Order: sequence, then structure tokens, then C-alpha cells
Amino acid sequence: MKPTKRLPDAEFEIMHIVWQNSPPMSTNQIISCLDSSKTWKPQTVLTLLVRLIDKGFLHSEKTGKERIYSPIVSQRDYLNIETNSFFDRLHSNSIRSLVNTLYDGKKLSNEEIADLRSWLEERAGSE
Repeated sequence: MKPTKRLPDAEFEIMHIVWQNSPPMSTNQIISCLDSSKTWKPQTVLTLLVRLIDKGFLHSEKTGKERIYSPIVSQRDYLNIETNSFFDRLHSNSIRSLVNTLYDGKKLSNEEIADLRSWLEERAGSE
């Protein structure tokens, strides 16, 4: 199943933990990986996990007394959907608009601009 819409930040944070570690992961392992600034109670994490299961992002199974979770949706698939949605919504699919925004916001260094130029030249040469 491919994701169709953006995850709320809290759900994304849980998915990011699962994607960055070796699944399957138990509830306790997920909680232990949370940023120390998070003061979520275990019940909050369980609620987020249930939402992710309901949305088709996670698979869950019980092993002994613990429940373990594995991703159904890959990080790559989700990021492709999210990036395409962002690109369409905020930049009307215009690469120029995106790059101008990054450049005007001083988010691109000279090295990154050179990398981008090189990447574009490679892409143009491969067609």
C-alpha cells in the first residue's frame, strides 16, 4: 500500500524511528529511541502506533507479552509522495521556484550550487 497523504509530525516521528532502526521493534524500543525532549507517556505512543497501523503504515504482531512493529510503507516511498506533494502545492511543480526559494533564503551554499549544476549537467548529458 502506498501512502496517499502527509503524516502528522508526531506520527512521522514514530515512523522515522522505525525506519532508522532494525525492525521489528517493540513498543519499549520505540519509546527508548524518542528524543529526550519528548515527554510522551507510553499511552500516547501506543495511540500513535495504533493510528499508524490503521493508516497502513505499520504491521503489528504479538510475541509473548510484547507487541512488535514493522513498516509496511518504506521511507523512500513515503518521502517520494511527501516531496511530490510539497513540490506541487508550494511550487506548482516549478524547479526554478524551489531553487529560487532556497537561494533567496540563503539555504544553498556555493558548494551546493556547484553540486546542483554538476547534477543537472549529468542529467542533461544522459538524455
